[in-house]
Amino acid sequence: MPMNESDDIPKLLGYVSVKEAAEILNISEKMVYFYIENKRIHAVRASNILLISTDELEKFKQRSVGRPRTKTPGWRISTKDNQLFVLTISVKMWSGKHESLTKKLDEIRKNGTHYFLGTVARYIFHYHSSPDRVEIQLIWKTSIMPDETARQQALAAFQQELADVLDWQTAHYVDGMVLMHT
Repeated sequence: MPMNESDDIPKLLGYVSVKEAAEILNISEKMVYFYIENKRIHAVRASNILLISTDELEKFKQRSVGRPRTKTPGWRISTKDNQLFVLTISVKMWSGKHESLTKKLDEIRKNGTHYFLGTVARYIFHYHSSPDRVEIQLIWKTSIMPDETARQQALAAFQQELADVLDWQTAHYVDGMVLMHT
């Protein structure tokens, strides 16, 4: 019976499977296949399984696939029916929890949770000048933004997920409209 990529394979010193390569590079398996097909990562086929040299992964550097921008986008002001609403939250991290926060955020990203329906951008910042705090920015288009109750429920679920790494009692909330953007 032929093996496929999802089967467990015996460990070969110096080689990893596509799945392991994806985990190492912190990208999806689909992107690993894309890079292999485009000869950006070299792989060898053993039966029905692709193997990638660990040396190859160490040398691999993600480069922009598209053309680089030749012109910086100009400033824009949204029309009344297409305005952007921003919620900014500054919150203190529990002492010694930076690494745990990083792991939790990676889990959220990998699991595809806490998208905040209708957001056009979501940012979580960690500033060097305030190492014990993080800033969270959620940006919605007002034309597709859910109502206040739905936004509060989504935020409460997010807060619960991160309660052991962020001290929500110290959170400072600011909201408003974007005046100008790119």
